[in-house]
Amino acid sequence: MNSCLTMEKIDITTRFKRDGSLIPIDFSIGDQSVQILNIGRQWDNEDGVHILVMDFRENTYHLFFQLSDLSWYLIRDIKSGPGSI
Repeated sequence: MNSCLTMEKIDITTRFKRDGSLIPIDFSIGDQSVQILNIGRQWDNEDGVHILVMDFRENTYHLFFQLSDLSWYLIRDIKSGPGSI
């Protein structure tokens, strides 16, 4: 990962489609819950699955499912601060 990115472990509710793709429903960090309105771009790499999502307030988030520990993370860009809750 780029040094200006941070990963924060999150709790998430996700469904699987028949084709195996992931559909995030909502996620939480601490006591804050984020309901997902739209799912954007989704891509895989050797480390896991990246998914861009938008909430009802039109905030965008970069979610990441890491294969090595089977955990979900919120990736934040320290410079611009997307994914802020």
